[in-house]
Amino acid sequence: MTSPPPPRPAGRSSFAIAMQDYTFIRPGIAVSISAGTLVLALIIGSWLIVSLRRAADAVERGARTSETLHGYNAGLEVWRDMVTSTDPVYRRPEVIAQRDSLGRTLRVQLADLANSMTDEREQELVRSILGGLTSAATGPGTEARQAMIVLLAKQDSAMFRAAQASQHAVLLSAALLALTVLAAGMLVVPMAWLYIRHKQGATLVKV
Repeated sequence: MTSPPPPRPAGRSSFAIAMQDYTFIRPGIAVSISAGTLVLALIIGSWLIVSLRRAADAVERGARTSETLHGYNAGLEVWRDMVTSTDPVYRRPEVIAQRDSLGRTLRVQLADLANSMTDEREQELVRSILGGLTSAATGPGTEARQAMIVLLAKQDSAMFRAAQASQHAVLLSAALLALTVLAAGMLVVPMAWLYIRHKQGATLVKV
């Protein structure tokens, strides 16, 4: 014959009774530490979302601009070859018309690109490239090539900085995971385990 279960203290829940066996640290301190870590995790998580969004936008913008500039650079080289070549083929009317059409298209595209840029230095570089499209002289052509190289290097640098920001985001993710594990390890998991043990013990006593 099994002995009757001990009387349950009035006004106390089974969870409160189970917490009597929580001997790691005082439950109040554990709750405070876990709450603090969760608040800090929330702040880091919000910062992480913003950082990743900015990095993704920078990479997308840099890749799109770099691809566009490489296309313009190829068109610029073709235009200069057609302008400076002494091959009689390039003196045919249809070839000259094609060359002029290519030059006009590039000027319109580069002007639109300059208007879309917010960096004044980048706008100056695009204007230098435009100068190379208005003259067949060696000087403006060399300046246009140099400006294109610098502009492409700036876009590569921007993408590299975005990649560094992504690496920092990885560190933030690790910190966020560590804080979450700490909060769970100090409070949620031990208390849940004690509560489950208590309920299992109460069930066995009833049987």
